[in-house]
Amino acid sequence: MKINHNISALVANGHLRNTNKALDKSLERLSSGYRINRAADDSAGMAISQKMKTQIRGLEQASRNASDGISVIQTAEGALTEVEAMLQRARELSVQAANGTNTPEDREAIQSEIDQLKNEIQRISDDTEFNKKSLLNGDLDRKTHSDNTKVKLVSLSDQVNSQQYKITVTKEGKAASLTAANEPAVPQAGMANEGTILINGEEVKIKKGESFDEALTDIKKVCDRVGIKVDYNADKKLVFTAKEAGSHRSVKIKAEADLAKELGLPIGNNTGTDAEISLTTKVNGADKVNDGFTSTTTYLAKGNLVTITDQDGFEMKIEISEGAEANADGVANITVLDAGPMTLQIGANEGQTVDISVPEVSPKTLGIENLNVLTVSGASEGIALLDEAIGMVSAIRAKLGAYQNRMEHAIANLDVSAENLTEALSRIEDVDMAEEMATYTQKNVLAQAGVSMLSQANERPQQVLSLLQ
Repeated sequence: MKINHNISALVANGHLRNTNKALDKSLERLSSGYRINRAADDSAGMAISQKMKTQIRGLEQASRNASDGISVIQTAEGALTEVEAMLQRARELSVQAANGTNTPEDREAIQSEIDQLKNEIQRISDDTEFNKKSLLNGDLDRKTHSDNTKVKLVSLSDQVNSQQYKITVTKEGKAASLTAANEPAVPQAGMANEGTILINGEEVKIKKGESFDEALTDIKKVCDRVGIKVDYNADKKLVFTAKEAGSHRSVKIKAEADLAKELGLPIGNNTGTDAEISLTTKVNGADKVNDGFTSTTTYLAKGNLVTITDQDGFEMKIEISEGAEANADGVANITVLDAGPMTLQIGANEGQTVDISVPEVSPKTLGIENLNVLTVSGASEGIALLDEAIGMVSAIRAKLGAYQNRMEHAIANLDVSAENLTEALSRIEDVDMAEEMATYTQKNVLAQAGVSMLSQANERPQQVLSLLQ
């Protein structure tokens, strides 16, 4: 028997110490609910769980991002709903104006309401915002740049590739025009002749004895209704010019010869011409005729606005300003860039994005900026223009609807992915409470037994005293 070293007590104390450590770990797991509370608990499991947490938090934020994207889409689509309603109303008014029972005053009242509708469409285009980001003024459309201010890209479809295009103006659109052969007689005692003047089918009645200024004022009123501006040239002769270029605009003036001579009116019929352009793409500085579009490319001109279409939805609208002839002034390099659309981060990782592109929606881009129903022919043309505008807005709304459906599916997928990853993380991190409670109970019993045995081991050296008595 020995008294300097109590091996039994040391062994019992060692086991008790290990049991207490295990008991502490078990208590920590039971109180926290986690199997891994520090890297030492499971270094590999900790590394894996942190990666999973990164993905889960990224997925949850991406889901919120997609929800914000839906809010943007719904804001834009709500504004477009009102735009379309106003276009429908304008079309209804155009149909009303096309009826021959209306007087010029009636059509002026109708035109006044249409003008207010156009102003409101422009206001919606300018003011529709989400979080101070404009949605319908073109800021969310792809960016373009033209190196020629006389050749502008008005709009383009999503199917137009992002690259450089070369536009060559082969013929500028011209406005119809008639110039008088002689200066007005300007009678001192009033008009010597009377009669009816027809300007693009609209009547102007001239009375004998009225002043020249009164007659010219009546003529200008009718010209305003039919889209014609009246001015004097350098030779002080009256010039009647259509306000819009193109073959869809004419200047037709009929009057008795004596009346026309006295007023200095031109007699006849002149029709405007449409612009003509050619399109090529630019690749590394070289022209590539068949890159980005095909031989099926068509050019539809309406005055100085040329629409280029091709297969698979390729469409460009080019506006040619006055003075762009078939020379250096008529060549433009237009660059289409991907910059502009709103980019939504709808994934947990880099590059998992989607672009939301919304074109400008204004009277100009819808083609109704110069909508004029002051004449029957103008009202009839307005119906066609509004049909096209309604179709454009419907197409934009359909695209926004597709975006929203995509976002909703993306949110569903993100939520399921986050749920599945959370479940996998739980299997790695979370403690099995039943199993851990069994471990705790076992270690607790061992600790109690260890304390008891350590007490017994500490009493054994006392037995040596009996030998010394």
